Amino acid sequence: MLPPLSLIILLLTAVLLIFSIKILLDRWIGHKEREWAFLLKVDNNKAIAPLKISACERLIVMLERISPTPLVLRQRVSGSTAAMLQLELIKAIREEFEHNVSLQLYVSTECWDRVKHAKDETTELVKIAFTRVKPESMGMELGNEIFKLEAATGNSAIKDAIAAVKADMGRYF
Repeated sequence: MLPPLSLIILLLTAVLLIFSIKILLDRWIGHKEREWAFLLKVDNNKAIAPLKISACERLIVMLERISPTPLVLRQRVSGSTAAMLQLELIKAIREEFEHNVSLQLYVSTECWDRVKHAKDETTELVKIAFTRVKPESMGMELGNEIFKLEAATGNSAIKDAIAAVKADMGRYF
């Protein structure tokens, strides 16, 4: 039979060995979990990257389409009153935005806020231009007033939103 001191030393050595093995196994498992998570993230990025690029492209197209000048040029200005044209322009902005609202999933919150701000500013520009003409006047007058306001403001909200989309994309690629 072993003396009690040897038995205690043997027992302490066994406990220390088991504890060391447990620590090493926990670290190895943690490392493997991080490696698997990283590989999963890489695979997800490969799948999401084309969707993100497409979303950014579509956002820029939307912003260009709701820019005041192209927006007015796409509408039938002749034969409509300023009131009718204003309604058509605001409807076109709203529909364009609603059609692309799901794209916010692929961009940062800051970028999406800039896109919303650009939409709101463009809508406001149309409304302000409408206050400067008579409702029954020709649509051409409203169109001309929109062109003047856009030239005066420099269309900065749309430009800022496009820059935000490009910057957002640049962060990921």
